[in-house]
Amino acid sequence: MTARVTAVGGRMWKRLGLAFLVMLGGLGLAFVGLASDFYQHEIVGLDPGDESLLSPVHLAIFIGIAITGLGFLIAHRALKREGHTPFMMMAG
Repeated sequence: MTARVTAVGGRMWKRLGLAFLVMLGGLGLAFVGLASDFYQHEIVGLDPGDESLLSPVHLAIFIGIAITGLGFLIAHRALKREGHTPFMMMAG
């Protein structure tokens, strides 16, 4: 079996860079939400009004996770547009 090398062009790295920035922003927002939630639970204490799914810290966590998923979809689309599939990239 011969090894196949998968070359990644500069144009695709720009698209992947955008995807990585979107994922980084989403993870950052989720981390800030988790840190704020931890602060509220450990320092401030439990408040029934802050335990809603629509509280600001929980929304930050959920929106951050959704933005991170969007970044993964952008990366997947960039790779697919260049003709790469997960199996092609693993061959080598």
